[in-house]
Amino acid sequence: MAVIPSSAQAAYDRASAPRKLAAPRIAASLDALPLTTLEDPDRGPLEAVEARGLNATGADFTELEVSGSRFSNCLFQACSFTGALFVDIAFEGCDFSNSTFDSAAFTRCTFKDCKFAGASFTEALWEHVVVEGCTFAYGAFNRCRWKVIRACTCDFSSADMSEMELRAITLDDDRFTGTSFFRTKLTGLDLTSCQLKGIVVSDTMGEVFGAKLSLYQAAALARRLGIIIEE
Repeated sequence: MAVIPSSAQAAYDRASAPRKLAAPRIAASLDALPLTTLEDPDRGPLEAVEARGLNATGADFTELEVSGSRFSNCLFQACSFTGALFVDIAFEGCDFSNSTFDSAAFTRCTFKDCKFAGASFTEALWEHVVVEGCTFAYGAFNRCRWKVIRACTCDFSSADMSEMELRAITLDDDRFTGTSFFRTKLTGLDLTSCQLKGIVVSDTMGEVFGAKLSLYQAAALARRLGIIIEE
């Protein structure tokens, strides 16, 4: 049994206190959203709409505002959603690879089987968000704020998750291979079900203070400190 310093255990207990996730509030009846309306710079806020199979590459959706809506099987590669506001949205089977969501905000949103490879979320806000079966490989999350988040079977390989603010985060079978957590406090995170390999942290490894790791994960980090592990 691993011995955890009392201060680290206390920090973990405080930070891992359960928080109830709020689900998206989406109307039962939604209006179809055509691409022409979405691309119109004078569109104004969109509410209670449903986007299916839309296809746009390199489009500018800066400061888009959408609430109470659904997006399914849409392709938005290399698009700009800088400063966008998404409230009560369900995304399913969408591809946002290489798109930009810098300074965007997501509140009460769900993502299922979506692709965000190479996408940028710098200084974005996620609050009450569930992501399942999504890929964020090579994504940029630096200085992003996550509050009450659940991520299940997602891939964050080679993502930049430095200087993030994390609160009430639940992880389940997620992949963090070559992921940078530089200056991101992982206190309160249970990483035991996740894949950790070659993660980037500071020399002192202060980022992992108060995080829960398996013996194998802890041993791998200990070796980086020059500790000899007897097997």
